[in-house]
Amino acid sequence: MKRTNKQLVNDKERLNRQRNEAIADKNLTKTGVNALTREIEYLRKQTENENANIISLIRDRDMMKKNIQKAEDTNAENKNEIAKQQNEI
Repeated sequence: MKRTNKQLVNDKERLNRQRNEAIADKNLTKTGVNALTREIEYLRKQTENENANIISLIRDRDMMKKNIQKAEDTNAENKNEIAKQQNEI
């Protein structure tokens, strides 16, 4: 009977240690998941900001191309006008 009680006490202590370890592992895992979730959210926001910046840069590039084309057209018209005036002179 003593041996059985001693075995039961040892088993109970071992199970309590295992339970405490499992709880500690669970808490550590929860902390890790929460950290990863925060990192994912941060990266998602950063990606959204970068995408918005890219869209803005593309819009600016297109406007610059349009302005360059207008300037080239104006230069061509001015050259034609100058050549026309030189021919008249």
